[in-house]
Amino acid sequence: MNFHSLAYWHDRRHQDAHTHRHLPAGFPKLSSFLPFVLGGAMALLPPPPGLAQYSWYYVALFVTVIGCLISEPIPAAAVGFVGVAVAAIAAPWVMFSPEQLAQTGFNAKAAAINWALSGFSNSTVWLIFAAFVFSLGYEKTGLGRRIALMLVSKLGGNTLSLGYAIMVSDVVLAPFTPSNTARSGGTIYPVIKNLPELYGSKPNDVSSRKIGGYLMWTAVASTCITSSLFLTGLAPNLLALELVRKTAHIDITWSHWFLGFLPVGVILLAATPWLAYRFYPPEITRSPEVQTWAKAELAKQGPLSAKEIVLIVLVVGALALWIFGTSVVDPTTAALLVVALLVVTRTIAWTDVLEDRPAWNTLVWFGTLVPLAGGLVQTGVVKWLAGLAGAPLAHLSVTGALVALVVAFFLLHYLFASVTAHVTALMPVMLALAAAVPGMPMETAALVLCLSLGIMGIISPYGTGPSPVYAGSGFLPGRDYWRLGALFGLFNLVVFLGVGLPMILWFR
Repeated sequence: MNFHSLAYWHDRRHQDAHTHRHLPAGFPKLSSFLPFVLGGAMALLPPPPGLAQYSWYYVALFVTVIGCLISEPIPAAAVGFVGVAVAAIAAPWVMFSPEQLAQTGFNAKAAAINWALSGFSNSTVWLIFAAFVFSLGYEKTGLGRRIALMLVSKLGGNTLSLGYAIMVSDVVLAPFTPSNTARSGGTIYPVIKNLPELYGSKPNDVSSRKIGGYLMWTAVASTCITSSLFLTGLAPNLLALELVRKTAHIDITWSHWFLGFLPVGVILLAATPWLAYRFYPPEITRSPEVQTWAKAELAKQGPLSAKEIVLIVLVVGALALWIFGTSVVDPTTAALLVVALLVVTRTIAWTDVLEDRPAWNTLVWFGTLVPLAGGLVQTGVVKWLAGLAGAPLAHLSVTGALVALVVAFFLLHYLFASVTAHVTALMPVMLALAAAVPGMPMETAALVLCLSLGIMGIISPYGTGPSPVYAGSGFLPGRDYWRLGALFGLFNLVVFLGVGLPMILWFR
């Protein structure tokens, strides 16, 4: 079972045990029905002024989908699949205006199915899939674990430097691992969970604060930063990029993204292990045993295998093409080439690719969310929202409007248990609001909104993929997680707005 599934079922068992003991086994929770009640109620209401009836029906359908992505009555990818299927069937009523349907030669059936399948011909969706296969290579060859163990063996002499070793491990893995759940929850967590027991620090026990709590918090806080630092460090980054391209017709390159967040990333990465050390201090400050354990584990792994060497060459080649080769080859083409070479060189087997459920699940998930979000543009909803909310923002300066949009975008993440759902629901709306501000540089607005996606994941125990893994580790009690999440979320936001935004505006 992958870590997404572990987090999902841990959360479900926890909720059932504490709030739904009276329900029979397998009976849906009340919250599972709320999205349908809300969407149905919206559909029965008349459309607001300025919005066509068919567009309002699409809004009701879209709100239902987003609600289901949050409450997850069925897995999230299945929600997107069902949403696209329903929209395609109901397309004459929710996708097309009466004028379009009346046009001679207009084939609503063909237009609907072309729209529904458009996400699977999208290059960004396949780039996400390819990057997931890269992370599979790290797992199958053992390279990801080796990197983490090497850093721990070198920097694990005391607890603070061990925190920095965990952070550096995430930085090294992040450019090639678009799932922060696979990167942090699937690669780093299995390594560091072995460390607390060396010092008698046990989960769900008063001893958890000896060292375990500090290590777990440093790990989850670090992966949120690297998720913003690299375009390919968080799968929803790539989804956001595609929505920006569809909504605002703006392209953001890998290097543009990296350089835009780099000043903020350097500050946050340098400060986070130290801040965790100050605000969630471990009782044990030295950890020489960890270095001994890591060296022993490395000795068991032996020297670099041929497959690990091939993987290193291929992923470095992919990174070089993403940064320097965009004028020669499309990034998705480069990624697919590397996947092909991984299979041809038998670094991973084709059966491994076929059995990589997270990769295929994500392909279906994003392949359906892209057209669903694009439907907001197609039905005129985004244009209507821009006109509706543009007036209040129009009185603000460009900088003031950007700050207001980023703060709202950041804080609204408390309502979402998925960065993907957050992006799908709010990115087109935020871009429309930005476009309504006179003089707003849309390239800057799009970049600033996108760069905030990773760092906002720290604010809650459900804010990003690996959060439930660490929240359920037994080393981070709920009250501590919420308190630290608010503190570090505020720090991330202040540094982003105080350092990142002015530099992006200065160099635009």
